[in-house]
Amino acid sequence: MVVGDLHMPFAPRSEEDRRKTADTMKLLFRAADVLRPDLAVFAGDQGKDDDEANMRAIIRRITAPFAAHGIPYALVFGNHDPECAIPLERQLELYAEEYDKCYTFDEVPSVTGCGNCHVLIRDSRGENDVWNLWFADSLSSHPDPKVSYYEWLHEDQIRWYKETARRVKDKHGGRTIPALWFMHIPVREEYGLLRRARLIDLPFSVRGFAAREGRRYVKKTAMPGYLGEDPACAARNSGIFDAWKEVGDVRAAIFGHDHMNEFAGYYRGILLAQCKTASFHNYTDGCHAGVRMITLDESDPSRIRTGMVHFKELGLKSESLGLIQRHFTDREVINAKAALWAAGGLALTAAAAAVVRKAIHSGGKA
Repeated sequence: MVVGDLHMPFAPRSEEDRRKTADTMKLLFRAADVLRPDLAVFAGDQGKDDDEANMRAIIRRITAPFAAHGIPYALVFGNHDPECAIPLERQLELYAEEYDKCYTFDEVPSVTGCGNCHVLIRDSRGENDVWNLWFADSLSSHPDPKVSYYEWLHEDQIRWYKETARRVKDKHGGRTIPALWFMHIPVREEYGLLRRARLIDLPFSVRGFAAREGRRYVKKTAMPGYLGEDPACAARNSGIFDAWKEVGDVRAAIFGHDHMNEFAGYYRGILLAQCKTASFHNYTDGCHAGVRMITLDESDPSRIRTGMVHFKELGLKSESLGLIQRHFTDREVINAKAALWAAGGLALTAAAAAVVRKAIHSGGKA
């Protein structure tokens, strides 16, 4: 189970904040109870506070639904997690201290970022390694926003991945272990799942980000899922996707960061999947907040089943959202407004044309 972008505060600043926290926790507890995953993965931007005791309380709160059922978990850090006074290395220690079934660790502390690691999964008999999970820190904001709004993976992170993958392969007698990759900020190759919007698509499109700013995009027709906002990638390509292709182990990569996106599709043979926010804090997507489930087949690595499970599908009712937000996604509201504007413009055009025709007709009769 992938849990995206909780942005959990320590204490509510208002009654509305309290209700948002209540809705978020209802989702996490119900999802953990009903879906019972073998592993939960936090996809970044879990929460932040400058006081260590408060940060510990946030971690205790968001891991409680999984601790209640003995479900182990892992995490990657997002671009907002480093913004508090507590270093990521200490945050990682707090996770393990609060609930000790944490699989994320800093495999090579000298490598850029925190929490870069891999975890091997054995088969149902507990005998052979059949899958590998990669967790990578996609870092935060770039120090020079003129270069890029977000950072990209550094060369030493990609080198660590290649070298570690080679050791894993050697350990298994030259056999490549199929893998999943978890990271907060999506790769630029996600735009390969989209197409440029035509004129008729514009009311339902999203704007491009960074180097693609000024262009509009829609999801390719055959691809399942929901495109609610522009994929916010770094301006420069880190090269990690090409490294996946070179190594040949990564079958799917899962990202958070873009709170409203939940599309998933194959690009050059690798499944790229967005996990939308599971939170009602920050900007969200109405009652479509949810978690992404991933099911792996130990006998067939090509068979990866995945899909979102939403708040309402778990039989939950929101305390924090208004009538419109409870029934429509943010993108549906935006599209409806665009359609109304378009309809209004057509109506004005038609009315103006009628006035002109009437004036011409009246002049002709005179």
